Amino acid sequence: MHYNGTALFARCLFVVLLGTALATQAAEPDPVFDLAKLLATPLNARTTKITETDGIITEEVMFHSEMDGEKSVEIFAYFSHPKGARALPAFIWNQGGLGQASTYWTMLGAKRGYAALCIDFPMPGYRSTGSYPIVSSLEAGADPRRAPIYHGAVALLKAVSYLESRPEVDRQRIGMCGSSWGGFYTSLMAGVDPRLKVGSAMFGTGSLQLGNSWWFGGGPNPKYDAAAREHWRTTLDPAIRLARRPVPIGWFTGANDQFYWMPALMETHRLAAGPKHLTILPNWNHGLTPVADEQVFAWLDVHLKGAPAFNTVSPVRLVQRGRATAAEWEFSGPRSVTNADLILSHGDSGNWVSRFWQTLPATINGQTCSVALPASSMPRFLGGAVTDRAGFRYSTPLLRLDPSAAGGPPVKLAYDGCSLWGGFEPEGVGYLKALGFWDGSVAVNTDPAHVKAGRQSAVIKGRGKFHPVQFTTGVPHRLTVWVKAATGTEIKLELTGTFDGKALKQETVVLAGPAWSEVRLPFTPPATLTATLALVVSAAPGVVVYLDEVRFVPE
Repeated sequence: MHYNGTALFARCLFVVLLGTALATQAAEPDPVFDLAKLLATPLNARTTKITETDGIITEEVMFHSEMDGEKSVEIFAYFSHPKGARALPAFIWNQGGLGQASTYWTMLGAKRGYAALCIDFPMPGYRSTGSYPIVSSLEAGADPRRAPIYHGAVALLKAVSYLESRPEVDRQRIGMCGSSWGGFYTSLMAGVDPRLKVGSAMFGTGSLQLGNSWWFGGGPNPKYDAAAREHWRTTLDPAIRLARRPVPIGWFTGANDQFYWMPALMETHRLAAGPKHLTILPNWNHGLTPVADEQVFAWLDVHLKGAPAFNTVSPVRLVQRGRATAAEWEFSGPRSVTNADLILSHGDSGNWVSRFWQTLPATINGQTCSVALPASSMPRFLGGAVTDRAGFRYSTPLLRLDPSAAGGPPVKLAYDGCSLWGGFEPEGVGYLKALGFWDGSVAVNTDPAHVKAGRQSAVIKGRGKFHPVQFTTGVPHRLTVWVKAATGTEIKLELTGTFDGKALKQETVVLAGPAWSEVRLPFTPPATLTATLALVVSAAPGVVVYLDEVRFVPE
């Protein structure tokens, strides 16, 4: 028999390295993923195409993931790296919505000095095989190893193996990042795969039994009873793995994310055993600012390139000062802090997508931040944050505040649930576009003759939809809108939404003309677990209508 000494040495080296990587988890094997078995299968990696752009090499590659019965699952990916580079830090980017692999993120990574990989998940119609409907649901199934989510995780295990096989990659400096479903998988794999040195997740999290739109988007769902939630928690949820593996992981999200709710993120963050980071943007949904986008990759730089560490913040604590209550937290770290703030939202747990967050400036004394809390007879959630010179935000976990904790008689809530966009100023329009909420049939008017206040107003021809309209459930609110039209015409204004899956609408019809007129519409959002609300304005087709100064305030 002929022996290939090089191949034998490589196999022995793989076994040694795999054994070292798995040693920390040997005492407590993963409840679903048999890593030794999954990683021992041959990669059979091959490159099918190579291109070069501005000194960046991008390869189209295929590699083997697993055998599913008689079916061989093969993974397609893009792999980018600076030409001629060796032993680089590397990351895997997981697409939002698990969209097909793109060179955008791998090229971005290569330009930042990384080797970067982005896979086609093994989903129907993709260049990878397998055809698992991964994004169709969030289910573990009776056998989690048959769940579509499982097969996506196995593909990512083998993606790490692929990076380890490349001379362009330093196998001791491999991380993972991703957005939405990609953030979920980043949170999962950071706990599953001991070879990953860092995770950086836009939105996705674990502890999803505590709240997510797939299960509870239509309100309480009897299908997901205590037994179903526990089955998920102990099989495919990321949090139980992060609790026992001290991998650095950061989460970057909007406080109103429509898919991954704050209770789930807060519990996952609490359980995570390693260095951890939070960036929470108040009143942002499933989108981030450009600075927060940059911070996602800066977190990788810290743990894969040795960049200066992120600052850390302590949890918020309540301090009694006479009859008043203040919220305090500390920060530390090498990055210079320029300001601090507290985000505050009224109402008990629930309505996570549409609740309004007020931002209160904090006083900084040394490394202690402090905010005097206004009195309230309602439960509230609050969280502190500091911002550094680069604009990077470091958030504390959220804290629930009982009504008695701040004391005082009932007080009128003071906020505007349309304040982030209701003036249609450039910042507000940019906010809506960043979140994907800008109605393409609506235009921006800059002619001062048709502006009620500020520099801009909105103009529609026929119909326009405006959201988010944010609120506290169970509290009466009042909508005010200023409208005008080129000629006298009837305009219909509707507040329309869904509350625990049930449609609810309030509307009024007014006559508008060339002069600005104010329209008022009362509305009380019912107390529900899930809620959305939007303003719809319509007139006869082709009629030009201007809107400005849209507000939604508690009565």
